[in-house]
Amino acid sequence: MIKKFEDEKHLLKNELMDRLHQEFLDIYNSVDSNSTQSIKSKLTELYSHTQKHFQAEEELMENISYPTKREHKEEHAKVLAEMNYFINMNPTIFGQNMMKAYYIEKLPYWFDAHLISMDSDLASYVQRKEV
Repeated sequence: MIKKFEDEKHLLKNELMDRLHQEFLDIYNSVDSNSTQSIKSKLTELYSHTQKHFQAEEELMENISYPTKREHKEEHAKVLAEMNYFINMNPTIFGQNMMKAYYIEKLPYWFDAHLISMDSDLASYVQRKEV
């Protein structure tokens, strides 16, 4: 269950954002997907990393007066709420299976979609502002 950083898809040519995205995938990929405890532990670690990751992006958005920062921040809040929900989900077998499905299926899909849409737009805006 390795989610590779693919330059042609994920590289935004923004040092900060590319480093944060690579760190996210490094944590994501360090999971033992056969262990519920490992999934919960890595999801908790991702939550902490993602809070810092989003804070850095949001500071960047503020500093450059990014025009769609509100929508971008709302997306950040949504994914953090989802992560928190699954971390704190009832520890029943059903809850554990839901957390595993979220980790294996939803997070990598969200990562790609967010990076390709919102983060690529932000990186492009940053590049235009620097020129």
